Amino acid sequence: MKKLSSIILILVVSLAIHPQDKRYTKGAENGYMWIDYEKYSIMRDMKYDYLSSMLERQRIINLFQISSDSLGCRQDIKKLLEMNEGNEMDLSLMVKKIDEFYSEEELRIVPIVFAYCYCVKELAGNSRKELTEYLIKILKFSESEE
Repeated sequence: MKKLSSIILILVVSLAIHPQDKRYTKGAENGYMWIDYEKYSIMRDMKYDYLSSMLERQRIINLFQISSDSLGCRQDIKKLLEMNEGNEMDLSLMVKKIDEFYSEEELRIVPIVFAYCYCVKELAGNSRKELTEYLIKILKFSESEE
C-alpha cells in the first residue's frame, strides 16, 4: 500500500512539474501549435499541410457518414462552396484567415478546427451576432476543464 501511495505521489508531483503542453486544448492542436508551424516551415508550408489533411479527414467522415457535423459548420461550408463557382475552397485564403484569428493571443487556446469553422462562418457571411455567439461557445469549450 505504501508503494502505491508513493507512486501516486510521484505521479502527481511530476504532473505539477510538467504541465500540459499549451499547444493542445483537450487533446486537439490549438493556436499555439498553429503559430509554432511558422518556426518549422523551412521546406514546405506546414499550415497548408495541416489544414489540407484536416479537411481530407472531414471529407472521409462525410463520405461514410461516420458522424454528424463534427466540425460544427457543415452548412456554412456548403454555403461557401455554393458561393464559389469552382466548388473549391482556397486553402491559402483559409490559412490567412486562421492567421488573423490567432493574431489575438487570447484566442490561441481555441482548437484549430474551431478556428477554421469560425473563418468559414465569417466567409459564408454569418452576421456579427452569430459570429460572436459562436466565438463565445468555442471559448467556453476551450476554457472549461472538461
